[in-house]
Amino acid sequence: MAELILTDEEKAAALWSDLDDAAIGKLVKKSIATISTAAEQADRIVIQAAALLICCWAHECNATDVKFELGGVTQAGRDFGDWAVVVTKTRQGEQR
Repeated sequence: MAELILTDEEKAAALWSDLDDAAIGKLVKKSIATISTAAEQADRIVIQAAALLICCWAHECNATDVKFELGGVTQAGRDFGDWAVVVTKTRQGEQR
């Protein structure tokens, strides 16, 4: 990954457009890397949250396993096929 190291003059520039092309290129590369990392972390958080909600819902229903079947899954016009999401309790938690 490109490392962004600005001179004092570049740091003092009022606008990014005042920077030379090389500095702007490094800034763009660093920004893209930061955004990509944040997006990957957000995806993991969303998946964890969805799994947690399913597990808690199953517990509230006194279920030890749950299966959701999703047919014809698509996203942004792409066909991802048919899926089954299975949640199985593996350890007994505290009793109420």
